[in-house]
Amino acid sequence: MCVESHLRELLEQGFEIAVAKDAMAAPRHPEWGDGYTAALINYHFLAHAVLSTDEVVNAMKS
Repeated sequence: MCVESHLRELLEQGFEIAVAKDAMAAPRHPEWGDGYTAALINYHFLAHAVLSTDEVVNAMKS
């Protein structure tokens, strides 16, 4: 929820957003399921890119 909250705020300010999908965590709930999968689905709808940490580091190097 924290990542998505900041993502939405930065989008409203006009930033292009990339999310490092393997640099975050989310809860698993016995009834509601996997929060990580749900978060990734939301990030794909909101962010400009959803990348691995290696992809982010390589992009910053180039």
